[in-house]
Amino acid sequence: MKQSLLEAKNIHKSFSVKPGPFARTLSLKAVNGVSFRLEEGETLGLAGESGSGKSTLGKLLLKLLTPDEGEIIFRGKSQDSFTARELLSFRKETQMIFQDPYSSLNPRMRIGDIIGEPIKIHKSFVSAGYHEQIVALMKRVGLNEEYFSRYPHEFSGGQRQRIGIARALAVSPRLIIADEPVSALDVSIQAQIINLLQELKVEFNLSFIIIAHDLSVLHHMSDRIAIMYLGAIVEMGTTEQVFSHYLHPYTEALLSAVPHLEKQDRRKKIVLKGDIPSPLDPPSGCPFHPRCPYARLEVCAVTPPPLEEKRSGHLAACHFCLNLGD
Repeated sequence: MKQSLLEAKNIHKSFSVKPGPFARTLSLKAVNGVSFRLEEGETLGLAGESGSGKSTLGKLLLKLLTPDEGEIIFRGKSQDSFTARELLSFRKETQMIFQDPYSSLNPRMRIGDIIGEPIKIHKSFVSAGYHEQIVALMKRVGLNEEYFSRYPHEFSGGQRQRIGIARALAVSPRLIIADEPVSALDVSIQAQIINLLQELKVEFNLSFIIIAHDLSVLHHMSDRIAIMYLGAIVEMGTTEQVFSHYLHPYTEALLSAVPHLEKQDRRKKIVLKGDIPSPLDPPSGCPFHPRCPYARLEVCAVTPPPLEEKRSGHLAACHFCLNLGD
């Protein structure tokens, strides 16, 4: 079997939460048994409502957090067994683009120094020289050389996100995790950033994990999509499979909210009853059953459905796979 770039095996992560000064400490399950593989040059989209565990999973994959259970393997080696030198190499090969282009840049640093900081840390200088290397990165992401000495507050949101992208590229990574990279930007700017990331993926042979709640963004960017709900993946498949032949009722509801210009492509809007349950007190059985219009309580409220292959390469966690997309 071909070796994957990154593999997650049954990842769990919980946090201790105290709701009030006199309340007992509770356990919040942020990531609950996530497994997947990411191949070289592939883009995997992670979708779901706020609170589904997407960002926590991204931090676990980058070893910014440590899982309570499970194993994350990068280039065939477990993160748990990294030596100090291997960990430094991992930090260089995996980078992150943050959601908020306003708070993710140090306001006291000039942008040339912000972009160049990873180069200094990892000693990734090229023969062309430090300054020339940064200028080349700036130009590649659409920033003028004259901006080198300016501060973040002098730029728009789209320009700041370009600075963050240049910073991520500075050390020639193999994997970039982008956490809601366009959600804080105007719609007119979102398309520019999406197109830029697509171009960079091909040019530098990058692998991406794109975290987003907007499925229309993932439709344009992803090779495969994983849908998360209450910390677990409930459906995963190619972009075509998830959009045209979805297998999970939660995916159906998410897709119904995606706007379509063509009348024949429009789906009936599905409004889920209630809010996403609290991860402090998740439902028994299938975590989606309290909001699912197809739930059979005698089964769904009792037995958690496993994430299993329903079609070739298409996985879903549902007791009653209704072939909703057909």
